[in-house]
Amino acid sequence: MLQLTPRLEKLKDRLFNVEYHDPGVWHFQNVNILDITGNEFMKDEPLVVRKAYAQQHICRYLPAQIKPDELIVGRPNQNSVGWGSVLPKYYTKDEGELAARYELDECSLWGHHPPAFDKILTQGVTGVKEEVEAALRAQLDSAEPDEMAVNEYRAMLISLDALVEFSHRHAAEALKQAQSTQDEARRNELLEIYRTCQQVPELPAQNLQQALQAYWFTYAIVNSGGEFIPLGRADQYIYPFYQKDIESGVLTREQAVDLLGSFLVKCNERIIIDTKKAENHFSFGLFSQGVVLNEEEAQSRINGTGGFAQRALMWQDDEDINSEANFNYGQSGNDWLMNCMVGGVHPDGTDATNDVSYLLIDIMHSMQLLFPTMGARVHNNTPQSFLELLGAVLRYGQGEPMIYNDETIIPGFVEQGVPLEEAREYCNDGCWETLIAGKSHFSYAHVMNLRCLEHVLFRGVSLNNGEQEGLDTGDPLAFESFEELYAAYVKQMDDRIDFQCERRLENFGLSYMIAPDPLFSSITHDCVKKGRDISQDGARYIFHLILATGLADTVDALAAIKKMVFEDKKVTMAELLDALKNNWKGAEKLRAMLMNAVPKFGNDNDYVDEIAVRLLHDFETRVVSWREKQDRLMFSCGIGTFENYAVLGRDIGASANGRCFGDALAPNYSPVAGQDVEGPTAAIKSITKPDLLRFYCGTPLDIAVNSNEFVGEAGIARMSDLIRSFCDLGGQILTITSTNVEDLKDAKIHPENHKSLRVRMGGLSAYFIAMAPAQQDNIIKRFSR
Repeated sequence: MLQLTPRLEKLKDRLFNVEYHDPGVWHFQNVNILDITGNEFMKDEPLVVRKAYAQQHICRYLPAQIKPDELIVGRPNQNSVGWGSVLPKYYTKDEGELAARYELDECSLWGHHPPAFDKILTQGVTGVKEEVEAALRAQLDSAEPDEMAVNEYRAMLISLDALVEFSHRHAAEALKQAQSTQDEARRNELLEIYRTCQQVPELPAQNLQQALQAYWFTYAIVNSGGEFIPLGRADQYIYPFYQKDIESGVLTREQAVDLLGSFLVKCNERIIIDTKKAENHFSFGLFSQGVVLNEEEAQSRINGTGGFAQRALMWQDDEDINSEANFNYGQSGNDWLMNCMVGGVHPDGTDATNDVSYLLIDIMHSMQLLFPTMGARVHNNTPQSFLELLGAVLRYGQGEPMIYNDETIIPGFVEQGVPLEEAREYCNDGCWETLIAGKSHFSYAHVMNLRCLEHVLFRGVSLNNGEQEGLDTGDPLAFESFEELYAAYVKQMDDRIDFQCERRLENFGLSYMIAPDPLFSSITHDCVKKGRDISQDGARYIFHLILATGLADTVDALAAIKKMVFEDKKVTMAELLDALKNNWKGAEKLRAMLMNAVPKFGNDNDYVDEIAVRLLHDFETRVVSWREKQDRLMFSCGIGTFENYAVLGRDIGASANGRCFGDALAPNYSPVAGQDVEGPTAAIKSITKPDLLRFYCGTPLDIAVNSNEFVGEAGIARMSDLIRSFCDLGGQILTITSTNVEDLKDAKIHPENHKSLRVRMGGLSAYFIAMAPAQQDNIIKRFSR
């Protein structure tokens, strides 16, 4: 493992002891650029151009910060997934009200997909502007210019110039600090920061420091503009600059480590350990894809009586830890969808693992950082030394890097029509789903499989609220076989798949009316070519992922009904329904029987695993049918809950696998907690029995293992072998959290002793002590076997 340099020790100390306890500043509250003196001309501009001026306002007034010891500079606004975004507004009252009718506002930027950061590094803003200017000239010279494209190009140029202005403000700040410091070594560093910020991102990067700084400035401004985005294939973007500096002798390895570490520190500065100090700026429009409403529904929402769902409420000291406010508090507060990928292959199929792949993982681990959430691509020719590094790091608990299997994921992209060379350059989005970096618009929707089964058993009526939510597929008491029940289940599932596909086709592009992003679009392939925004049809690939959610619970519940009701006849359907309605009250023996006498998914048992195979085949068949009905969106399949497995189960009634009303779902493609009693290999065998080719977008298996079983060199070998076995058996995505229940329990009591304890949450990793108490208990349950 890496020995931290003195600089990185200082930066780590500042993070853990100062910045993690600072709630940060939310800039641009209550600002509308149209109200600023001198901006009157903007009112006559199209909205996309006004959005560019709002990005210009961010670049001019977001503080230019340079902190002691850092080599990479600049800080984004405090925006976060869980606590919302604050952006300067740029629209009129009427425009805002119209957007609100569709549940949209300025924060309705979907994010998740990375732009082509490498374009900024290799071409600079100047090179990107040349492309935009050429496209603009072509439009203006045409007989009938496309007005929408012309407006987009103008907006792109304004926002790109603004990005340069942001960097030059930091150059001025570096020069100012160089003048005032008495430390000669720091003065030289500040002068180099000055030269770097004068060069990039305006011009192509010439060395490692410039590449990292251009990378960070671009991320900071895109994120401050409301987009929560990953970093793409970081090692591939950075390595050419690293290699050049190392081979030429411009940098020593220690100096390169300092630069890479400084970059990684920037990714973590906004974390808040004491989440109760955080401000909540969550708005109804955050992550909204738009909803087409009738007049009555729209008016209800505008008047505030419709009740917009909030993802995060403020902590309430006078309420129970399981209250609506406290249950999920801060769950995504320390999240920016800031993933990145290392390893994998080049477009020609050769191994792409390089020195930066190793260093990014090593520095992240040695500094005990959370971000960027790291993914590592593995394939048949991955170096053994890289597998051993992964094994060594994953012994220590944080659930990262996530493991991606190139051998199963790349063919899925190709099957859906992505050229092989581009498929080989896939990366992850903001959680774990796969896409093509810099060329994709990505979105997703859940199909709640366990709720579909609830609708079968209760004729479409929810146990949570008593309302008719699903189809009435007949009286379950009249089902004479499991086949009849399963056919009803497929009808419910197909209905939800159809709903999600139809809705996305209906609402795709709606957000352009209020939340375009010309800066992001300027560095996303094909947006310039088409003259369209990322929020429209600009990107080369427009993926919409349909997720099977709550899969393991659903499969286990179906197995329980099949075996106990229809085969062994240990319980009647009427008795089961009564027990579910009453949340097992008075039926404790029945619940124990269903939990313990029926095979469970994740134990390499064909009885239950074959139900999973069948269900996923039927799920895939319905999703794929939507590819044939239209050609606008690329519908793909996945299995997932992200970090929301607890909250997603909160309004689902008791289920036939023994789960109680409101209990958490099994995360992602994992077995139900405590039911995978045969160990990790059996779980891997279970999840790889279905044909997952069309589920290439993501089927993460989240494994929790006892860290005491992976000690020393033998432990590294055992963990590396587990990774290789997962890939050889055909798994796609694997996360491993290695800790022990004693540490977790002690961290609840003595958080000061466990500042860096990290755990995997399905869609992200988190410092355990920053989680809500109820979520800490869910994690402990996963490790209590």
